Amino acid sequence: MNDENDTISAWLAREIVPHERDVRNWLSRRWYHVLDIEDVIQEAYCRLASLASVDHIECPRSYFFRTVHTVATDLMRRAGIVNFTSMTQIDLSNVVDSGPLADRALEAKQELERVNRLLAELSETHRRAIELRRVEGLSRRETAERLQVSEDALKKYVERGMHRILKIMAEQDERVENGEPDNVEREAEVIGKQRRH
Repeated sequence: MNDENDTISAWLAREIVPHERDVRNWLSRRWYHVLDIEDVIQEAYCRLASLASVDHIECPRSYFFRTVHTVATDLMRRAGIVNFTSMTQIDLSNVVDSGPLADRALEAKQELERVNRLLAELSETHRRAIELRRVEGLSRRETAERLQVSEDALKKYVERGMHRILKIMAEQDERVENGEPDNVEREAEVIGKQRRH
């Protein structure tokens, strides 16, 4: 139980607290004359801290705004305030999710899988050279030392590997644009035939 509380506390500090100023400003604009902003914020924190898990929360900022809105509404109802302005869809649209849109996230995931498939078909040396330099961000010298090759040889491995991958991707894209079926296996076969160690 303590581990779970620590996890939620860390999540609150990391994902929610940075948005407190925005929430306070939003509350001040909406309900400064009706509610005690401090009470609303504290009640929202209590509700968030009492969650059993935060795994279901995809956008903490939006979740915080929604929780604060719910707290404010509850407090106004308890206080007997009948004529309060409810949050409209226009107000909700001002709470922006900074994460990528679902279609863009899916597109990026598919593109990454595509590149990984093509990388897997390169020779071990070409693949590792690209992974160490481009993915892990090692310097040319560090990468050359790990692969036990000269820096000039490493440069050629990276260039040749990237050239092969980009060429295959361009060919795939061209076929898709022309309405031809995309045959990834064919490209994998072609790259496999060009393997050099």
